[in-house]
Amino acid sequence: MDSFRVFGYEPHSVFPFGIFALHDNVGFMSVSKIRFLVTSTSFYVPFLRQVWTWLGFTSVAKKNLISLLESGHSCILVPGGNRETLFMEHDSENVFLKERRGFVRIAMEMGHPLVPVFCFGQTNTYKWWKVPGILVQNFTRFIKINPIIFWGILGSPIPFKNPLYVVVGRPIHVKKIPKPTTEQVTKVHSEFVEALRDLFQKHKAKAGCTNLELKIV
Repeated sequence: MDSFRVFGYEPHSVFPFGIFALHDNVGFMSVSKIRFLVTSTSFYVPFLRQVWTWLGFTSVAKKNLISLLESGHSCILVPGGNRETLFMEHDSENVFLKERRGFVRIAMEMGHPLVPVFCFGQTNTYKWWKVPGILVQNFTRFIKINPIIFWGILGSPIPFKNPLYVVVGRPIHVKKIPKPTTEQVTKVHSEFVEALRDLFQKHKAKAGCTNLELKIV
């Protein structure tokens, strides 16, 4: 078993609760020293920064990711990030992945396997509404914070009780290439996308989501 891995977790949804199933203390996987990485913007928000730090989250900045991998940690990140919430729909799972290739490049530069992860049921942990329109999307892309309104039990931030079904795919082994070309990155990225899609199709019936559709945007 490879000691260090880069886990690409999807979807982001309002909040990626399912990542806690991957913590080394839970015992879901036999991988130690795992760190969760989130967008750097989250650490500029009062209170949220303290929550993220308390939960053991750290910045998904490139230098930080590389530093953690070099120090012997496996890293879990959500490739679609906060921006993925712009594409959320109530009748399908939309994963913002076509433009997200940085995590693939870093994995190739360091020679660490990529592992696809998908969580069923997470989108239903909150009721939510987002402002529609291309102008809003462009604006939120600029400020890196998405205007989504969400609520849980009795209108509070407490999520609804909803079962989560987390599945982990097989590692995608990559050769260590210090300076991979765009074509090489594109090839491995396509392998990751297809592995995520296969993981979704293979497990959606077991997760009770037979009619759910996955869209890669």
